[in-house]
Amino acid sequence: MTQAELSDYVWRRMSVRKYAIGRRRVAELTARAVRQWPVGVLRQCTPEECQIVGQYLQKSLERNAKAEYGMGVILTIVLGALLSELVKILLRWWLESDQNRKTMLELHR
Repeated sequence: MTQAELSDYVWRRMSVRKYAIGRRRVAELTARAVRQWPVGVLRQCTPEECQIVGQYLQKSLERNAKAEYGMGVILTIVLGALLSELVKILLRWWLESDQNRKTMLELHR
C-alpha cells in the first residue's frame, strides 16, 4: 500500500465532515499522521492502550495544524473532530493485521 492508497482508504471511511477541509488536506493530514505515527509505542500496546496513544497523537496533530493553518474557532472545532476520526481510522487499520503494521512501518520510514 502506498501513501496515496492509505490516504484514499482514510478518505473513504471518514464522515461527510471531510468535505469541510477537502481531500487534499485530508491527504496532507494523513501523511503527517504517518510521519508522526508512534510505531515503537504502539507495537507494545494493547488495543485499549492504543486508543490512549491515539488521543495524544490527535492532540499533537491538532496543535501542528492549528499553527500551520492559523484557523478560526469553528474550523478548529471541525479540524479537531476530523483529526479524531482520522486517527481512529488509522488505529483500526493498524490493529487489523500484522501486514498493516508492516506497511505503516514502511510508510513511516
